[in-house]
Amino acid sequence: MCLAGALAVALAAGAPQPAGPPPGLPPAAGRTVLRGEPAPSPPAFVEVRGRFGAPVVPVAADADGALEVPPSPDTVGWWALGARPGAAEGTVLLAGHVDSRDRGLGAFAGLYAVRPGARAVVTGADGHRHAYVIVARRAYRKEQLPRDLFSGAGRARLALVTCAGAYDRARHRYAQNLVLFGEPDR
Repeated sequence: MCLAGALAVALAAGAPQPAGPPPGLPPAAGRTVLRGEPAPSPPAFVEVRGRFGAPVVPVAADADGALEVPPSPDTVGWWALGARPGAAEGTVLLAGHVDSRDRGLGAFAGLYAVRPGARAVVTGADGHRHAYVIVARRAYRKEQLPRDLFSGAGRARLALVTCAGAYDRARHRYAQNLVLFGEPDR
């Protein structure tokens, strides 16, 4: 499980310094007000047109504080302690495998090809579709994921997370995480 250790460390670590010139800017913190929207329901499906689509299941932290990712590489995990899609504030954090030794490519293998300007759609359990525009891509060392990814507060945004960088065969994990940030497409 490529994200488990990194997310536990991110909860305790300070803000990272991204490597290299970043494409786009992650959405700034602050409050977003959505009026007239129905109460948000949990996410059930995520898609980036032409790249991928996958079912979403809620996940939480294990006893060590690490994010539990779904065992199936075909399923994406939603950080259930964060925001729901369509919420007026907070980060909708969706994490998925890039690959699996036993099953090949994972649900989020397609994230590598997604660039700022792409449209992501998160469908809630109630069938309501919430569109986001990808505005930034960042690669973070496992130990340095931004703490604010794990928050139900702050400006409404989407964060799609998967593994990246070199694979360490001895530790059975990737060195980095790729994070795509999206803003609500109103």
